[in-house]
Amino acid sequence: MVTSAPTVTLLDPPIDLSKDHHGPPASSSYTSYISLDTSKPRYFQNPWPSYRSASLNDAWLAYQKGAAIAYAQTHSIPPKRISSGASNHDDEEALLEVEADVEEIPKIRRVKSRVYVRPSFSEIRDEDEEDDWRDPPVTVVAPKWEKTEKETVTWLGHASVLARIPWEDKSKEGMCGLLFDPIFSYRCSPSQYVGPARHLDPPCSVSELPEIHACFISHDHYDHLDYYTILDLWKYHAATIHFFVPYGLKKWFESCSIPSDRITEFDWWHEALLSFPPSSTSPSSDSSDGLMLKVAFTPAQHRSGRGVLDHMTTLWGSWVVGVVSPSDVGRAQERGMNVWQGFKMFFGGDTGYRYATSPTQDPLSICPAFTQIASLYSPFSLSCLPISTGSSLPFLRTLLSLSLDQYTLTSALHCSPADAISIHRILGAERGLGIHWGTFCDPDEARGTRVEFGRVRRSAGLGTKWDEKGCFVVCDIGQTMEFEPFNSG
Repeated sequence: MVTSAPTVTLLDPPIDLSKDHHGPPASSSYTSYISLDTSKPRYFQNPWPSYRSASLNDAWLAYQKGAAIAYAQTHSIPPKRISSGASNHDDEEALLEVEADVEEIPKIRRVKSRVYVRPSFSEIRDEDEEDDWRDPPVTVVAPKWEKTEKETVTWLGHASVLARIPWEDKSKEGMCGLLFDPIFSYRCSPSQYVGPARHLDPPCSVSELPEIHACFISHDHYDHLDYYTILDLWKYHAATIHFFVPYGLKKWFESCSIPSDRITEFDWWHEALLSFPPSSTSPSSDSSDGLMLKVAFTPAQHRSGRGVLDHMTTLWGSWVVGVVSPSDVGRAQERGMNVWQGFKMFFGGDTGYRYATSPTQDPLSICPAFTQIASLYSPFSLSCLPISTGSSLPFLRTLLSLSLDQYTLTSALHCSPADAISIHRILGAERGLGIHWGTFCDPDEARGTRVEFGRVRRSAGLGTKWDEKGCFVVCDIGQTMEFEPFNSG
């Protein structure tokens, strides 16, 4: 039996809720083009001093460092020599010139080019683990959609995540499906003929997904909001799906012929309750057998825009989703989810954490939003956090042989592995999953991310196994992990 879409009840936000992320009010002519909401601001903004535009010095440093790529150790790493232009840099920042032949590197590199490999990625260190340098760095596996009595999470590639929650009513078929930032198209671009393309396929098609009851969008960038994926979700999951979107995006979804009552817009810190009734076929079921979730749209340090004229005109953010357990029902309408007993997850989407080129002790370089989120919603059962920069700069590197350190150039907008681990710890998450990597970049860049992630994770002392409390892991595309109790040892 196919379940129905959830009933959504918006909770009143606090009267004194800050709107410092809102720009000035929009004119009537502007709102008629962007949104039906005449109270919508003309644009949104990151309200923290940690959000800073890249400087010319950042661009120069990004060029000097080059992209964080690592060759597979099954390949022979070509002979290295220090570039004459790098003689004034520390060893860690030195650039190594490698003459790369087109037959020895991935097909996407169509012409001979100079590829810069940092010393830190040119060879295996004594403390590195074999898994850091595995070849290929990411593979695609068939996802498993079996019904279980525990929550599960599946990485679908890039930032796409599917979490599944067991029904309170055990007679119901399947599980409650929560989908985040889905993209199943070949390119994340306005056109499927040009733009950043996948290096790895999705693990399944939209039609092969299990029932989807809630789809959460973090922002409108093409690698997080894909037109064709949304159309397919409505085509194959119209009976059950409800879309949860940032402030300003509802009109876009309505233009995809999705009914208004299946779309809910959120501003930062706004919350709602999602109710699923028990199975009507179960004679013993009552209202307490129905599943209830609480969702909150929380801040992120990023931006939005799908074209030249709509930069930051819709909101961006992160999501918190929690299961309202029987012990938490009485406080479900209170703000926050602190000390809740049920499953609770944080989805970071795409976000920055700190401005990387500021002085080390600069407290204003770190985004305070995650401490604020933790104060209302921690601890978490799961944090899904970006560990790389996405798709646009890898596309430029492979197309133009323009090798830049993407993190140095965009640190106010994107997380490094170290940044993601810092957020994971602030949130007090029992388990962490690295997302936003390894899909729209070539294997050398994916391996560079994997190597860096492994090193900073060991330095932080975090567990590498899913059954270790406090762990932070990366997995293969399509891999499903179940939330079994932690090992007592």
